[in-house]
Amino acid sequence: MLLDTFTTVHTKKHWAFAEANNGILNPPILSHPFHVNIWLDTMSAEKEVLIDHNAEPRLTALLQELNSSSGLKLSPSTASTQLSPLLDAFLLTSSQHARSLAFLVLSRIVSNARPKDPAAASEKAQTDATANLSQLFTPLLEPRLSSTNSKDVIPALGLCAAVFQVDQAAASQILLKDGVMEAIMDSTDLFHGDEGREVARCVAALLSQASGSKSCRPLVVSHAMTWLQSQSQQTLDSTLRAAAAISLTKLSKGTGEDASSAASLSSPAEHVHEGKPSSDGLVSLMRDLVLDSAASAHSDSSQGSTPQATLDAVEGLAYLTSDPNIREVLSADSTFLARLFALVPPPRKRQTGPVPVIDANSTDLNSPQQRSSLGLLYGVAVIIANITAYKPQLSEEEKQVEKLRNMTQAGAQMGQKLSETQDPMEIQRESPLAVKRRCRRLVKAGVLPVLVSIASRFESESVRRTVGQAFLSLVEDKENRGKVIQAGGAKSLLSIIRAALAAIEAHPKAPKAAKGKFDSTLHQPARALDAKDLPSIQALAKLSITASPLLLFGPDASSSIDAIHPLGHLLLNPSSNLLQRFEALMSLTNLGSLGPMVASRIATYIEAGLGSILTKAETLLLDDNTLVRRAAMELTCNLISSDEVWERYTGEGPDGKTRPDSETPMKTLVNRLHIVLALSDVDDVGTRLAASGALAMLTGSGTVCRIIIEEMEDGPKKAFAILTDLISPTSHDDHENSTGADDTNIAVLPPIDLQPQLVHRGVVCTRNILTNLESTPIRTDTVAKVVKAAEATNLVEALLAALKSPSNAGNKEIVMASAQALKWLADHGIQLPVV
Repeated sequence: MLLDTFTTVHTKKHWAFAEANNGILNPPILSHPFHVNIWLDTMSAEKEVLIDHNAEPRLTALLQELNSSSGLKLSPSTASTQLSPLLDAFLLTSSQHARSLAFLVLSRIVSNARPKDPAAASEKAQTDATANLSQLFTPLLEPRLSSTNSKDVIPALGLCAAVFQVDQAAASQILLKDGVMEAIMDSTDLFHGDEGREVARCVAALLSQASGSKSCRPLVVSHAMTWLQSQSQQTLDSTLRAAAAISLTKLSKGTGEDASSAASLSSPAEHVHEGKPSSDGLVSLMRDLVLDSAASAHSDSSQGSTPQATLDAVEGLAYLTSDPNIREVLSADSTFLARLFALVPPPRKRQTGPVPVIDANSTDLNSPQQRSSLGLLYGVAVIIANITAYKPQLSEEEKQVEKLRNMTQAGAQMGQKLSETQDPMEIQRESPLAVKRRCRRLVKAGVLPVLVSIASRFESESVRRTVGQAFLSLVEDKENRGKVIQAGGAKSLLSIIRAALAAIEAHPKAPKAAKGKFDSTLHQPARALDAKDLPSIQALAKLSITASPLLLFGPDASSSIDAIHPLGHLLLNPSSNLLQRFEALMSLTNLGSLGPMVASRIATYIEAGLGSILTKAETLLLDDNTLVRRAAMELTCNLISSDEVWERYTGEGPDGKTRPDSETPMKTLVNRLHIVLALSDVDDVGTRLAASGALAMLTGSGTVCRIIIEEMEDGPKKAFAILTDLISPTSHDDHENSTGADDTNIAVLPPIDLQPQLVHRGVVCTRNILTNLESTPIRTDTVAKVVKAAEATNLVEALLAALKSPSNAGNKEIVMASAQALKWLADHGIQLPVV
């Protein structure tokens, strides 16, 4: 660092920036059902269900045939025989391995039937594929669903529910066939006792999947609404009760969305509003199921919730917490939060061996295997992310689109006025203050170890993104940031980010890590994270803005180097919004303050196809947003301590000599220095501090001083006018040659406590420019021009004022630099007033 005084460090300080979070998290459960990874066995050990113990070898053989180069030829006429191993795999008593194999088989069948490139496929191709898949499974399912033998009905219901999870469109077509839904609902009356209870559970599970399909919702409402309501209110079977409640929840949320689209008023879905349980009722039911899980975990009582019921309740709450009113209610329920968080085991210590296999058949809710199931923990994470989510800040264009959408919906609702469709209480509960209160309640209830634990247990992309979004919401409040760090949140975020970056780097088409000068790899294919992965990095950036990098990443500067990659990616990612870029700049500024080694790593960081950190920062020096421009200047200032950036702005090597092989032409040097000089004269004090600090370091180079004086147009007068204004801020709008980099020309005096810092920078720059002319080859008339410019800009008066100011008397650097500059001016013919 050439002049450490002028580097920028953000500690315990957060710029007043209009921070906007990504939108309220819509539960990803809607498209990624829980039950793929966990379908718990809640039946008693004595339950007599027909199980084919040879299912696993047959499924393995079937999968191998489907994956073979020749492929397995499937047709509706032979499917009943070829796909029969799938039937037994989804029985409630089947092994987890058998279910996993069966899902792999289903996925392979669907991928073979669907177009290889869905994005490029025509609508007709997708429609034809849906029809083919429906025709393939119908002969296997339809006769069994209509059977009077439970040993046929139960496997068919399980397989149909599984098809929904793999290909909703094809499963919906099967369910929409004439007589299929009627046969399914008839089965609930056909069987009784334990046999009837198992059929009812399977029907409820299938209806839960079907209720997530827009095309099936009217069918479920018209055929199964009464039955679902009845089962959700009974208390003898908590598993059945929870599954029915899940269906009602999906119907409640889904038909609300359907009603906002055209023709919804004339569809059967309108009847869901006539008899559906209220959201409050569903929340109360599922809350009780979560609380009852404690009874089943700690006693032998049959009154508590089964593991499957608890899982269903968590899934239902993940849906329902998209409602701000429900978020508010649950966040204030400390008893519920304590039990919800108790479903997640404590954070796992660092593990060196293989990840333990999860036993999805465990009926002990308190066992590590059951409690660490992906479905359950993912659901908890979604609830947390929803409760803590801030309402997105929309751009003006997005606000207009939203307004039009609301007006359209209001018109569809019997001509209601827009104001009548908006709940004032809901609006209030989406306010930043209300969300901040909810976040603090969750932190107080112990949410941080819960998120750390979930992040440590799964490599799932959905889990990573959900936990990252939750952390981002929590660290929005600066009071929570220290607590997040203490709980290990920074380490969790780093592990989440590393996994996301590793995923794109492991992609076969991803280019190798970039090596070269700044933007030499822009022609390469970009390897950018999805926008959904950026909240995790943004949360890390927020933490590194307000906390020392040494506290976050390790006790020495080298331990912070690993953070450069994710923060640089946040800055360069094309999906990043302005706030994310701003916070990336600020966090990188803090890293750059650790010294030349880290600054050099930042300056030379390149992301293949996306460019370099340094070039991006230089581009943002001209951004219209004042705070982004300031942050870019602060980062550039801190990077000057690196050899690479020093050469980029001076053309000199580390030894101070001009490098003949420098890749920076004179015109480029002039342009870069002109921007730094201009930003030293803007109204924003933070930008002026950073730019003048950078200039103070750069003018330590004789080459830079000569460029400013000789290469810039009207250089001496322009430079001294700016420096005079730094030294004597009251003259800000007096000089005639202000560069006016800001859009306005309004004079703004810096705060009193910052004036000495500006004065310090101004006198150091002035001293450097004047004294370096003695040792730098210059033109014969340069000194005369400098003296004339100093006289024209009242530089002497400003220096004398700085020298005599009582506030500067204790600052030896200001006094010394002012005296040296005045001596040079006196030695070259300027008459100094007698003091």
